[in-house]
Amino acid sequence: MALFAASRILNIFDLKGSTAALFVGAFVVFTGTLSWLILMLVFSVGSHIATKAWINRKRDLRLQEGTAGERSSSNVIYAAVIGLGISSLNFAHVVNAPYFELFAISFAVVNADTFASEIGVLDKKVYLITNLKRVQPGVNGGVSVLGQIAALGGSFVIAITYGLLSYPNVNILSLVLIGVMGFVGCQIDSLLGATLENRDRLTKGEVNFISSFMAVALSVALFSF
Repeated sequence: MALFAASRILNIFDLKGSTAALFVGAFVVFTGTLSWLILMLVFSVGSHIATKAWINRKRDLRLQEGTAGERSSSNVIYAAVIGLGISSLNFAHVVNAPYFELFAISFAVVNADTFASEIGVLDKKVYLITNLKRVQPGVNGGVSVLGQIAALGGSFVIAITYGLLSYPNVNILSLVLIGVMGFVGCQIDSLLGATLENRDRLTKGEVNFISSFMAVALSVALFSF
């Protein structure tokens, strides 16, 4: 409830988004651990900072999230749905798997995408990921040097958070995998945005969901290998 109040005061989410975040957080604590909630909170705060950064310039470009950088319930749900599925599997413990690591990868993807889109729009040189033709900032599937650097940074924010929360039972390989897979998931997001979202075949939330799922699925395949 305290976090719900903070999200409203700081205008991180709108009312529906804050309510959704409240239930998501409670569910994650019940099916995971407090560490899982802390990692999710780091994602929320980090993405909020990236969203609010240079907000006036984004308003001038008409590329801001919401009216003042706040996010809605759909943002919360699509960002968390893969993580909720992983936490449910962790609670059921159907098979032995690194659930917390997979949970971190799911949020590394979304955080990388948020950093890339919110900071990358400030780069004047943006190229469509499929053909590298120049496009306007904010176009789905647009990538830039600044955006790619931001994506890598956003992904490793989650990786480092995972490492701190897992200490001392953590290794460098896990941190690298989380950071890299978060970045890879962001590239998948851009590809889907350029090919399907721009043709109105997928929504932004659906693109986030699919890219996060694919990054987690690829990670599972790597774990199995």
